[in-house]
Amino acid sequence: MLPGGYDFIHIVFWMVVIPIIVGTNFMAIALSVGLGLLLMESIGKR
Repeated sequence: MLPGGYDFIHIVFWMVVIPIIVGTNFMAIALSVGLGLLLMESIGKR
């Protein structure tokens, strides 16, 4: 569609970037859940 193989580079770029974004979001969610559980446990022990 676009000249100079731009589509191919674009597809490769997004195939690399999307998993990184999903991965970092997953890590952020996992960390926040872990911290939340830790907080709940520390409050529950009092």
